[in-house]
Amino acid sequence: MRRFGSVIRRGGCGAKNLVDSEARVARSAIGGPSGRSLSVGVDRSNQNEGTSSEHSASSSSDRRWEEEASRFWQGARVPLNPWQQAAVAVGSAVGAALNPARADLVAALGETTGGPAFQRVLKKMRSSPEGQRVLADRPRVTSAAMGPAWDMPPNTFGAAYAKFMGDRNFSPDDRPPVRFIDTEELAYVATRAREVHDFWHVLFDLPTSVMGELALKMVEFYQTGLPMCFLSVAGASWRLNPKQRNHLFTHYAPWALKAGTSCSDLMCIYYEEHLNEDLEAVRKRWGIVPAPLLPKKINRGTAYTFDKV
Repeated sequence: MRRFGSVIRRGGCGAKNLVDSEARVARSAIGGPSGRSLSVGVDRSNQNEGTSSEHSASSSSDRRWEEEASRFWQGARVPLNPWQQAAVAVGSAVGAALNPARADLVAALGETTGGPAFQRVLKKMRSSPEGQRVLADRPRVTSAAMGPAWDMPPNTFGAAYAKFMGDRNFSPDDRPPVRFIDTEELAYVATRAREVHDFWHVLFDLPTSVMGELALKMVEFYQTGLPMCFLSVAGASWRLNPKQRNHLFTHYAPWALKAGTSCSDLMCIYYEEHLNEDLEAVRKRWGIVPAPLLPKKINRGTAYTFDKV
């Protein structure tokens, strides 16, 4: 089975890391029972089978795994007082504006400014049957979990995702952990928003150029209300040349408004259950409006990965 390649680091060598001094990055995964890791949601489908002793052992194993998962979230978290939170928000905003390739700074900006928005997203997920299952299982988008996508038929959502990642040598394992959100459940919501971002690239058929990322940030803003999405567009659009900037706001912005407000709630979708389905079928079911094409001479630009919430 093919594996996702490592993400090619872009830029960031000359900018000081304004956030890393606040914390040590937690390990990317913790082993669970039967070789599971945090990349896969808890599987409870077989717990009712077998003898009562097997059921008890399985339940005990799941409890231990959930305890390990809780320690993972707590281990990544960095508690901040209001002044520290404001300082991290301002520092990361300035750093991300100067160097959009710094995914860690963009992530810190999203976490320190997105509390109320993440609360609203959590409320929506709790009110959706599919969103409830996502919150209960807490699936993770990792190279191990997404490995089967490489073997899916070419017309499927999973195959399109694998091609998108493979063509760019991206890895879903290369995202920074959530560090500046208070509660475990909200930390998972922030993690989920970060990890499904590349699914949205595939569904909306957007490139990873600066313009493509900014267009998707517009859609994300209409979907989640995260201030970071608005700030990313406002702060990074200056990196475009005048012609590109004009096309961003006259070509992509009207599309983003329609696409972001007419589709299903993107945070309430259990994407892992739909990877083997036809891509066009899931787009139609979720009301996805793919992005309009731009002339190649307009869409040129560095493929930054400042797409992490």
